[in-house]
Amino acid sequence: MKKLLFLGILFLSQTLIAQIPYGSNTKVGKRVQVGDISMYYEIYGKGEPLILLHGGYGSSEMMGGMIEAFSKKYQVIAVDSRSQGRTTDSDEKVLTYAQMALDVNGFMDKLQIKKAKFVGWSDGGDIALELALIHPEKINKAVILGANFTGEVSGVFIGVDTTWRMNPADPLFAKTKKELAKYFSTYERMAPDKSKIASAKKKATDNAYNNPKITLAQLNSIQVPFLVMAGDHDMFTIEHTIALYKNLPQASLYIVPDATHISPWEEPELVHAEILRYLGKPYRKLDPVYFWK
Repeated sequence: MKKLLFLGILFLSQTLIAQIPYGSNTKVGKRVQVGDISMYYEIYGKGEPLILLHGGYGSSEMMGGMIEAFSKKYQVIAVDSRSQGRTTDSDEKVLTYAQMALDVNGFMDKLQIKKAKFVGWSDGGDIALELALIHPEKINKAVILGANFTGEVSGVFIGVDTTWRMNPADPLFAKTKKELAKYFSTYERMAPDKSKIASAKKKATDNAYNNPKITLAQLNSIQVPFLVMAGDHDMFTIEHTIALYKNLPQASLYIVPDATHISPWEEPELVHAEILRYLGKPYRKLDPVYFWK
């Protein structure tokens, strides 16, 4: 009887966790004024602060799996970027990752977070790189997934054949289609001002194709530990990912096998486990032939 009761409580708790509306949780969702925008954020768990930065056109909702996995060990702070998710747009005509990095810095100041670990996916990774350039003292360690250091117009973007669609019966598509459906409706469901959706989308698109504009010399100057992650079939070329890894002085590399740009949805167990492993230990630069000495 006790065993049945325990199993019932366990099932109920797991069901409640699965139903947490990450990115739209009215019980924990808050706002803070940062410059000319009202930034939306949610905090889960206790411990060392870990800031999650979502991908372009999305929101903290797309980081739900990470929030659930990481909040067991860290105080996870999931924020919505400028002009995206539930964070407001501004009257500025141009959106850049550099500006969003300034937003994150201002956000940390408002919440009195002196230093944090970071996980940035896609655009979120670009923001983390920009933050490392201007305020490296704010970053303890960072993980970036599917990030790029130059704009997509520079040839780092593999491209998309829009005449092709994966078979709906394919197990990988079936595994991700629910998250993708939510992602592609983010603006319509979450934008604080629906009248600005079109302009916000255009700014986000222009930003993605023209930014960031980080040079190799700038990458070489970053003295912050970074884990560079990407799917082995990511939409950014593997050569670009390797260049990013090689030019960050304190970098580690992890390529997710059989995965694309959305590896956290395709292979969450691999991705989450590797991020937790990396964040949980100090960075050390390895001598490739230490074992011969």
